[in-house]
Amino acid sequence: MQNNPIIDLPPSRTVNRLNAITLIIILGTYIYLAFVFPGLPEEVPIHFNFAGEADHWGNKAFILIFPLIFTIILLPLHFLQRTPYMHNYPVKVTDENASRLYQLGRLLLAVMNVEMALLMALITWAMVQSSKGYPLLNAGIMIAFLILPLVTTLVFIIKMIKSK
Repeated sequence: MQNNPIIDLPPSRTVNRLNAITLIIILGTYIYLAFVFPGLPEEVPIHFNFAGEADHWGNKAFILIFPLIFTIILLPLHFLQRTPYMHNYPVKVTDENASRLYQLGRLLLAVMNVEMALLMALITWAMVQSSKGYPLLNAGIMIAFLILPLVTTLVFIIKMIKSK
């Protein structure tokens, strides 16, 4: 375990706004599902191939499990923002750079949460639309959502190295 300096650093306004956006996306997804669930067919797409076509179908209750799993993944990441001194950083954390690195670490998690919430909402919406005969996903969208978190992480690693 690293012995990073522990400093009292409140989350930035940007982090708070991103956390609010994440919450709005998650709640919006659940509200959307509450409205459309009764009208869904008994079988809905539960898996999509790389081209974005549904290739496996299952009971419509599965569509409720998917956002729940994402929420369970997002919650620990949200709470991890509160302890930036426990994060791993690409540079040595010192008293001089701790504040900047911790701000970047929190911001990275907040941005990643928004990206994952958007992915959850998009896939949930695509599952609903595909069950109604309107496939929405394609390879470009899938690739973008695979690359986006990697690019985000890389950008923040570079920022952290530069703030050393």
